[in-house]
Amino acid sequence: MYIKPVVRRRFTAFLCVFFSFMFLFSVPVEAVTPPDNLTSKSCLIYNLETDKILYGSHIDDKVFPTSTVKIIAGLLALEYYENRMDEVLEVTAESMSGVGGTTINLVIGEELTARDLIYAVLVPGANDAVCVLGYHIAGNVTAFVNMMNQKVRELGCENTYFTNCTGVHDENMVTTARDMLRIALYAYSNSNFMAMSSETSYVIEPTNKRPTARTITNRNYIVSTNYFTKYYNSLAKGMNAGNTREGGYCLVTSIRKKGCTYIIVCMGSYYDEEENFVYSYRDCGTLVNWAYDNYDFVSVVDTTTMICEIPVTLSSSVDYVTLLPSEPIEMFLPKDIDIDTAVQLHYILLSDTIEAPVKEGQIAGILTVRYDDELYDSVNLVTKGSISRSEFLFILTTIKRVVKSPLFFLCVIIGLVIALFYVLFKAVYLEKARRRALRRKRPDLTRRH
Repeated sequence: MYIKPVVRRRFTAFLCVFFSFMFLFSVPVEAVTPPDNLTSKSCLIYNLETDKILYGSHIDDKVFPTSTVKIIAGLLALEYYENRMDEVLEVTAESMSGVGGTTINLVIGEELTARDLIYAVLVPGANDAVCVLGYHIAGNVTAFVNMMNQKVRELGCENTYFTNCTGVHDENMVTTARDMLRIALYAYSNSNFMAMSSETSYVIEPTNKRPTARTITNRNYIVSTNYFTKYYNSLAKGMNAGNTREGGYCLVTSIRKKGCTYIIVCMGSYYDEEENFVYSYRDCGTLVNWAYDNYDFVSVVDTTTMICEIPVTLSSSVDYVTLLPSEPIEMFLPKDIDIDTAVQLHYILLSDTIEAPVKEGQIAGILTVRYDDELYDSVNLVTKGSISRSEFLFILTTIKRVVKSPLFFLCVIIGLVIALFYVLFKAVYLEKARRRALRRKRPDLTRRH
């Protein structure tokens, strides 16, 4: 949106302030039509650059997390073994107690590195690997699950509670799409997590219990083609996918498309046997395409956009200088939005006037941008061009300032007082001198002849 000049030459700075208050007026924004045909019980798409959920459906409803619990479990393991990934861990009977579901067939007494086990959690989502890690990190698996709950509480997940670290169904283990987004954002900030969970496969070298290497493959079909190609998206990176009968199919991933990074959470979708299709992946694609079709970066102001003018003093050549944004501002907004009414600009001047000499790019104010009644961004307002100073006006103004200053007034008073005392002293002195002169001229009557 390019702003028409609100202050023309010869206008006063007061008009600048007046129009700036007008910019604060907010106009309701027409909503974007939501995406169609979503199957997930709860889902959302979040834009990382703007820190906004672009669309969400039932994002605060409690759902079963299924395998997505391994996101926080894997993060805790990565943080714990960050500087000692080659540490060797032994598979114990206690750590393997009750383990079922997806595994890499670890056996009691087997020794693997922390790196191997973390890859086994983040790539195929191995339940035995996550339990072994939890046992060695916390002393037992139950204590590790408590650590997971403590961590998600620190992340602000108020509606998430884990009872195990594998995702095996438990009626008491719940989360929400909003909480899962908080966890996903924390995961996204960990570059090692994102790189490891994006690997299509990983090779575990021979161990003391297994003489041959084993290759484990990623079961998140959106980042891997090891099992299917129909779900693969080359733009997707990392996170987790899984399912249980009660919790349905869940997917948490990140996709970067056309300069935008999205976090997608789809919880409680289903598998269509007739079509042989897992619909959590379709929902993910629907959300990303919807965001791409309906949102885009829009230039609100650039470095050539005139915001206002401010009066210049001590210059004999110009009376005003134009103020421009110091840097451009772009916003990720609905493509069909009316920028002129949806976005509000407000500026504050650092002073009513600016004194020459003025350098090009000199800061003279602050421009703020608001959208949907929320502060979006702010940049400095800087001067366009440089302006020289008139030395005559400078000297004249300096004299005026000196004359009008309290110090000058005080000096004048002090000077007058000193002059008055001097005059009085001089008068007294002259009077005494006159009297002495008269006494010298007066005849001495006591003198005898």
